Amino acid sequence: MTPTPEDIGFERAWVRQLYQEHEAICWHYGVNLSRPMIEISNARREWGAWDARTRTLRISSFLIHGHSWDVTLNVFKHEMAHQMVTDRFGAADGHGPVFEKSCDMLGVPHEFRGSTGDLPRRPGDFRDQKMAAGNVRMLDRVRKLLSLARSHNEHEALLAMEKAHHLIEKYNIERIEQDQAARFVYAIIHHRKKRVENYQRRICGILTAHFFVDVVYSHLYHPLDCQTYRTIELLGTMENVRMAEYVYYFLLNQMDVLWKGHQRTSDPQSVGNKRSYRLGVLKGFQDKLDQQARKQKHPYAPQTDGPDTLSALICATDRRLMAFRNMRFPRLSRYRDRGARVHYETYQAGMSDGRRIRIHKGIEHRDGNQGKLLNP
Repeated sequence: MTPTPEDIGFERAWVRQLYQEHEAICWHYGVNLSRPMIEISNARREWGAWDARTRTLRISSFLIHGHSWDVTLNVFKHEMAHQMVTDRFGAADGHGPVFEKSCDMLGVPHEFRGSTGDLPRRPGDFRDQKMAAGNVRMLDRVRKLLSLARSHNEHEALLAMEKAHHLIEKYNIERIEQDQAARFVYAIIHHRKKRVENYQRRICGILTAHFFVDVVYSHLYHPLDCQTYRTIELLGTMENVRMAEYVYYFLLNQMDVLWKGHQRTSDPQSVGNKRSYRLGVLKGFQDKLDQQARKQKHPYAPQTDGPDTLSALICATDRRLMAFRNMRFPRLSRYRDRGARVHYETYQAGMSDGRRIRIHKGIEHRDGNQGKLLNP
């Protein structure tokens, strides 16, 4: 089949992007690999290939069309590891120890280290993977408590939220104390926008402060419109990332619901201050979580000169989480939120409404140890 001019244009754009990705990966991981020839292939059975004889790195157009760019990059890094085996180590190792060492040096995820025949045709979603039975029971109890948080009885609803958060804290304390092996994953939140909005950063601040995940602001190419967008990545154990991802989308939805209610009852002059209202809602909700956290009594209660919450303390000291983050982002710079100017009355109204938010529903339990326990 003869490619159309549009197909040719896409392939040229993808090749240009992959050259940039090759250079960026080498810089991020501190490796020195010469620039190969990069080719977009039409292979259906082979997602990627490294040809040492012609020094060509091939990536399948069917991979790019059928999967996220994040998956494409992981396959691309797999082939770069093969390039490293021949270029840096002068070996013909296949998928042996030298290849594994190269994968470590390039941060290739373990599920993308198999041979071509072993690479999954449909990369698994961590939300579909099995969890330990005890963790399934923990999330099931959290699900039931968050259902109680829908109660119109304010005392009952707050008590249910406190118990749910206590279970999550208990899971993380026990994991750290017992040095339990845990599967660390990342979830990419991709709004296809060129910037991360201030209110999105505020939600991420709530997640790091109270939901035991690390947050990294990154970027990702979108091959169907040939644009690069800003993304938010949540990193942590499978259980924590599921919970945090749900809370992120829950709060986005709640802000819109509350804003519509505010518009119906507020002064028409405040209608244009949606950003101030959103920030107020998130401040009110975080204040409530902070107040609940201060009531918790446990040996890991943060000290006055340390992190403000147990979540921040654990994320700052969890060696396994730090190793996972460094594997994915070896050169990471921190962003400082400069704050935002707000309309005072609208901000205060948002804070008042935010204090009444109760996280509920959205967690579903399926067969045994499998299935999506959190549904954004």
